[in-house]
Amino acid sequence: MDINQVKETLERIFQEKKKRIVFWYDAEREFDEILTSIQLDNTTILRLDENSALELKIKLESGDTTGKYVLYAPFHEPPPEDDWLFDIRLYSYTFHADKASIILKELNLENQSIRPYLKKRKAFFRNQDRLNRLKKWVKPDDSQDDIDLKMLTVITRAGQPEPFSVLMKLFDSFCLDGKFNAAEPSTLWTEIEKLELKPSFWRLPAQIFGYINEDSPNLSDLLLRIFVTDLSNNLKAELPASISHFVIQSSSQAMNSSVFLSQWRSNIGHFKNYNLISRFIAKKLKIDEVLISLDIESLLEVMTFESVERRIIGVLRDQIDKASENEYLKIQTDIKTRLDGYWTTADSGDDSQTNLYKTVYHALETAIKLFELRKKYDAGFSYPSAEDMFKAYINELFLFDQHYRTFHELANKADLAGWDVLKSLRESVEDCYSGWFMEQLSLKWGDFLETRTADNFLDKWKIPFIANQYDFFDNYINPTLTGSFRNRLFVIISDAFRFEAAEELTRRINGKYRLKAELEPMLGVLPGYTALGMASLLPHKSISFKDSPNADVILDEKPAGSLDQRADILGKFNGTAIKADNLMSMSKDKGREFVKPHRIIYIYHDQIDAIGDKAVSESNTFEAVRKTIDELYAMVRFIINSLNGTKVIITADHGFIYQEKTPEPIDKSKMEMNTKDAVKTHKRFILGKNLGKSDKAISGNTQIASNTVTSMDFLLPKGTNRFNFVGGARFFHGGAMLQEIVIPVITAYEMKGKHLEKSEVRQVGVSLLGSYKKLVTNRPIYKIIQTDAVSDRMKPITLKVSLRDGNELISNEETVTFGSRSSSMDERQKSVKLALKTGSYDNKKEYYLVLRNVDDTEYDRIPLIIDIAFANDF
Repeated sequence: MDINQVKETLERIFQEKKKRIVFWYDAEREFDEILTSIQLDNTTILRLDENSALELKIKLESGDTTGKYVLYAPFHEPPPEDDWLFDIRLYSYTFHADKASIILKELNLENQSIRPYLKKRKAFFRNQDRLNRLKKWVKPDDSQDDIDLKMLTVITRAGQPEPFSVLMKLFDSFCLDGKFNAAEPSTLWTEIEKLELKPSFWRLPAQIFGYINEDSPNLSDLLLRIFVTDLSNNLKAELPASISHFVIQSSSQAMNSSVFLSQWRSNIGHFKNYNLISRFIAKKLKIDEVLISLDIESLLEVMTFESVERRIIGVLRDQIDKASENEYLKIQTDIKTRLDGYWTTADSGDDSQTNLYKTVYHALETAIKLFELRKKYDAGFSYPSAEDMFKAYINELFLFDQHYRTFHELANKADLAGWDVLKSLRESVEDCYSGWFMEQLSLKWGDFLETRTADNFLDKWKIPFIANQYDFFDNYINPTLTGSFRNRLFVIISDAFRFEAAEELTRRINGKYRLKAELEPMLGVLPGYTALGMASLLPHKSISFKDSPNADVILDEKPAGSLDQRADILGKFNGTAIKADNLMSMSKDKGREFVKPHRIIYIYHDQIDAIGDKAVSESNTFEAVRKTIDELYAMVRFIINSLNGTKVIITADHGFIYQEKTPEPIDKSKMEMNTKDAVKTHKRFILGKNLGKSDKAISGNTQIASNTVTSMDFLLPKGTNRFNFVGGARFFHGGAMLQEIVIPVITAYEMKGKHLEKSEVRQVGVSLLGSYKKLVTNRPIYKIIQTDAVSDRMKPITLKVSLRDGNELISNEETVTFGSRSSSMDERQKSVKLALKTGSYDNKKEYYLVLRNVDDTEYDRIPLIIDIAFANDF
């Protein structure tokens, strides 16, 4: 109620009627709640129900005979014979307020005949706050139904006076403490009942969904029918009999169930409670059992229940195990469809920040990539030379390692969450990688290492146009030392950072504006252990082994094992050494002060080897690789953005092999030799003098494989075998497998000048195919083409597609990701199916097909006419 109106009326009575006492009778108690809010100048307001008539009579006639008073009575005027104040009433003014008229005026309503309706809603208007919020929505020509909807909007505090918004808010109110409780009425539902708006509420689902339950309409029944109807709308099969009776029969309005649930799922403020309610209904309907009879082809467009996601994942996992090469494409298409769906694009509703459905689907995609690669090399590996096989590894074969790592990284996340859905696929991946790839690779690569001919690879340990690791400083560092200190060089050496991980890091850097990265391989030293690998990367004229029990590696007769010793060696070239953690803990100013005196800064990073080379933590190797990629990327950005670095080189001392399978006795090579000749005994090598030859091992000499002055023999187990399982058995390095000896060298630098434009990172473009100026069906399908192929600097784009009246949603909203790397335009097309909300549409008005980015900024808006009546004529 407008307090000012009452106040103005009372003040006018005092002025115009020249009365000092006003009796105000309010039998309906319409102004009871707001009485204390009315403040009148020099006037006292007293309640007749709180003051005795005798005391008032004495006060007004004998006490204060000049003051102005309003005497409020929340009851009808009493008959004269019962009114102790009747004589005072005779010379005073009696005031009646017609609240319906006041509200009509306050709401600026034009229809005078609506007064009886307003009076009927008196319970709602008793509260000033409710009335104030209602005024925000009411329009002059509103009907009774319009006002009822807006009253429900006020009660539920919905964002808009729109049925879907009201329903979302109301259903939210039944979700408390992470549970949906339909058995007890919520505070909002209680208020709707108290304010006598329940009949008005039930008109909404009847009008929108065609929901009619003449016996006892209730919210649980309404939800069941909306959810089952949505399932039916999107299921490409006959609905099972056990739930088919819940489908809303009104064909013209059934589609609104899908539009409503789609909008509910996509609403950032309500989707978590959708998840709760969906799970509640799924359990009530035993949806898990219902889905067993349905094939996944019929379920691909269904987003109603989370159980559908689990069902599809389980079936696709099993299909991958048995699929032919041609069937993989269909499975990948199905995965991409579900990746754009609700349960993978929204938080799953629990406390985890990572959507596990997305994680599992990506694991399935990665498994397919691995199996496709396997089928490509069904005949095994055949290369004429070690050089050819080395190049085959850096061009493609490294992907076996990368896909294997990525799959396990994703599968481990699912396992940590208690999901064993990928357990059977893990076994197939292990069979493919360890049981086939590593065996085939070992056999063929071993031929080049074991064959003792004049052209034996281990007798020369060189590949044309590929640098040896021991020449790193001369090849990559020395040429940059001319010129000013502005050409300062940063070298990051990450322990056990292998080639496949470096390839991923290179792509990541190339996806950043202003940055460019190039990846090259080096041929690592043998045996590939930390002390020798690290030393080979430092400036030196000679590498040798100290004549000591541990055979420490020395450079130009100087030790090179500690950080200080390495800094001392680099000092001759105006260089220094620092641990990565220490550098990254520095502020920009302290970092610049540290690097200022130096031309070369060697930065030592140790994550993979520190985790993998211990039995207690080796199972976390792939997580350590992920952390390494993240930390090296952050380091490159820190150096270039904060330390004014222009060039960063990233390399490693050695690679590594990691296999999930537990090693068996057959994986252990037993050697019969005199251990007194060995100075180092490792899982993957034995180092010493006069070790001799063995048909159970590969033999070589460090003078050839590591360019050492000292002649030191080494023995390596064949293939992926190990001499012992000390310190862990699944992570190992030091041998001659390609994963161990292909050393990555990433050169990252800042692009400037005319090259800067080429570093621009943007998203692919999309365009609507065909002309869609008129919409004549309530289930339109739009074809959209991705105009660019995805690359390092051309990123995928995810769009939300919908039909809108201005900005108001009049359809479901579909999420679609355009992320194809294909060069074929045909392979970059996607179809988007929308469901138009049932209603009346003006065929002379422009509506819009709207494409929005995930942050709701608009990508495109295409005008169209809706003429459903035209379609119905044919």
